[in-house]
Amino acid sequence: MLRLLLVPVFVLLLLYAADDWAYRYAALGLAVAIGVCDAADGIIARRTGAITRIGSILDPLADKALMISAVVLLSLEGILSTEHPNLRLPYWVSVTIVSRDLFILVGTGIIFLLAGLFQALPSVSGKAATVVQFIMIVAMLASPDLLRWFPEATWYALYAIWGVTVALGVVSLVGYIRTGSKLLSAG
Repeated sequence: MLRLLLVPVFVLLLLYAADDWAYRYAALGLAVAIGVCDAADGIIARRTGAITRIGSILDPLADKALMISAVVLLSLEGILSTEHPNLRLPYWVSVTIVSRDLFILVGTGIIFLLAGLFQALPSVSGKAATVVQFIMIVAMLASPDLLRWFPEATWYALYAIWGVTVALGVVSLVGYIRTGSKLLSAG
């Protein structure tokens, strides 16, 4: 629940990131804190058997809210740096990530409505996609400074991260579609 409440704070920090590096690093720190809390929460819930229905709904919702907010904002020109106004997340990356997340949310709703099932069954590829998306957000937030020190290497690294992020997102979506189809067929 706390992670969901921190998303608007992250958004506000990111909106001021181009004007002041402190806001950008505060957004980066908050994103890291949210990610660490997410991982710790999941580990603790599994180890103690404290997995609840509300937790299985709010946890992915908080992840999606942070990812979609970050991806949409990072796609805007000038959001990260006035020195590098063209530094932004390419639309091919943001559209893929947002579409995947919306497709998963809508698919989950359809399965619930048609089969009465709500099963948050994260896959290995889905977890990997989330981790890489998180790394991409951190890299994007650090990139204005990295561009000053390592301009060419930073661009290569960003394109590699973007490509891996999109590829894992598509692979995980295909996996979720297959799982959803099986649930609907069985239900």
